[in-house]
Amino acid sequence: MTEHRINESADKIVLKAEVKRGTGTRDQDKIKVKVKSDDPTEAVLKLNKCIDQLRNEGTADITREIQSNE
Repeated sequence: MTEHRINESADKIVLKAEVKRGTGTRDQDKIKVKVKSDDPTEAVLKLNKCIDQLRNEGTADITREIQSNE
């Protein structure tokens, strides 16, 4: 008997966005966002809402301020 495993997210739409700030090799900040949905319109709305929330909360700026004490 062969056992088959079904991934529940196999039929879902997955959108990924990556935002980079800075230009130098050691001067880059990266935020990755991933959303899933069965509906393409809903997936886009979720992604846009998440990006807007990151912007409104200043997440990129807060991340940018985190520096190691080198």
